[in-house]
Amino acid sequence: MLVAGLGLIVAGMGINLRSSNLNLQSKKLEVIKAEPTKIIESTNVLVDISGEVIKPGVYRLSEGVRINDVLVAAGGLTARADREWVEANINRAERVRDGMKIHIPLRGKNNQFPITNFQTSSNNQITNSKIINLNTASLAELDSLPGIGPVMGQRIIDYRSKNGGFKNVEEVKLVEGIGEKLYEKIKDKIGI
Repeated sequence: MLVAGLGLIVAGMGINLRSSNLNLQSKKLEVIKAEPTKIIESTNVLVDISGEVIKPGVYRLSEGVRINDVLVAAGGLTARADREWVEANINRAERVRDGMKIHIPLRGKNNQFPITNFQTSSNNQITNSKIINLNTASLAELDSLPGIGPVMGQRIIDYRSKNGGFKNVEEVKLVEGIGEKLYEKIKDKIGI
């Protein structure tokens, strides 16, 4: 009897230990079921501003900022900046794009190109080639493009108004009447 009683006690302890072990395993499972970490993607743009600003350099700014915000981040214009050129050629309300280059010229230099009109050739020299910004161009500017008349120019303006502007240059092919052939004629003369 004594042996049978001891056997029952040992068996009871074994069941109790096994039950405790199951409780520990279920608690471990609760830890494993924790919520995954959410990854927040960065929405920054890099903008290079040079020339006659107080603090030229490359700035990391929030997406959606305007050129005016970049000018403020760079400390504003120097006393030697060509302010007339800036007023005539820079749309300070324009949204900046990632990788954008802004150059503020020195007063008195031959400042004939707005910031969106700089193109570099294969040997990295600036060429005199006016780029029409699809997101800001007037009807007259669009009309000056080869193969684009006032009707097609208005379609481009209507498209950008309806769709919140062009995201890339090739998107202009989505405008009714602009196919691959016409795009090839204008692709080197347009930008965003």
